[in-house]
Amino acid sequence: MTLLLFDIDQTLVSTGGAGIRALDRAFDKLYSIENAMAGILPHGKTDPGIIREIFNNLPDMFVGDGIPTSFTPILETYLEFLQDEIDRTTDYTVLPGISELLTALVKQSDILLGLATGNVEDGARIKLERGNLNQYFSFGGFGSDSENRAELVRRGAEIGSAKSVSRGGRPLQPHEIFVIGDTPLDIAAGRQCGFMTIGVATGKFSVAELTGAGATIAISDLEQGRDQFLRTTLIV
Repeated sequence: MTLLLFDIDQTLVSTGGAGIRALDRAFDKLYSIENAMAGILPHGKTDPGIIREIFNNLPDMFVGDGIPTSFTPILETYLEFLQDEIDRTTDYTVLPGISELLTALVKQSDILLGLATGNVEDGARIKLERGNLNQYFSFGGFGSDSENRAELVRRGAEIGSAKSVSRGGRPLQPHEIFVIGDTPLDIAAGRQCGFMTIGVATGKFSVAELTGAGATIAISDLEQGRDQFLRTTLIV
């Protein structure tokens, strides 16, 4: 059995900045803070981690009460705006080769498909739904599981391993688990867990940068790099 854990943003889909706009709107509504995401680089980070970074960048706004200890209000407001932004954007794209690859992989009984994403789960589902991709992913590790990227990757792997056992197989070994993402943080999280990693240069980072981050392999995208992806994961 092989477990493939996919990142979402710039790995499976591009939302045209919908998440950034939704967080900006949420902070404006709740705290009257405009352009809260200005200067924040979200690539490979978790939703709770990004929110914490915004709060830490604006300590003077919270003098007296302090930075909120619960992110629930901001996340709930963010999710409302995220749905609106995803529905309205004209820049939403399922990235090259993704639909064809997932359609083929889901038919194979020895392949488990999961997510390893910094998005909270409800946000992940909103982002995938427009591209009709939720059907391929019944489980995963999410930013709502942990603010720490490696921990959410580990969570996705634990669920995948349990599913392998439930199908009559054995617990998965580290070399049978692949973390697939577009940032060095995806690669670092997978490596920290001892898993194989595949860098996909469909985001901000190049093949060279992902290779330099320690990816098992790095490819330009999952259309042109499909054969190398399949060979590396021993699917063919």
